[in-house]
Amino acid sequence: MHSPPPQGINAIRADHIVEITWAVDHVARYPMRLLRTSCRCAGCVNEMTGEPILNPASVPEDIGITSMQAVGNYAVKFVFSDGHDTGIFSWRHLREICPCPACAPVV
Repeated sequence: MHSPPPQGINAIRADHIVEITWAVDHVARYPMRLLRTSCRCAGCVNEMTGEPILNPASVPEDIGITSMQAVGNYAVKFVFSDGHDTGIFSWRHLREICPCPACAPVV
């Protein structure tokens, strides 16, 4: 099942933020470091076990995104300043990690 695409995506490079507009009343600001550490590609997560391979401590606080590209109507591919470019971020995954207060899990 696919999540609906966002209305817009904007990389605010100076702030190291990707702003995704899901709806008029739902604009999320994703730190680029959060996106990099949330990558689910085979280089970042063990395909068999689902265990993380990427050590979050190895990702610089000021990591950037040098480009982004739509993947069909279901995802976006980011190219990070550390050269990482194999992750595909589905709309569903981006909604799951949405850092906005409305989406934050209740603790």
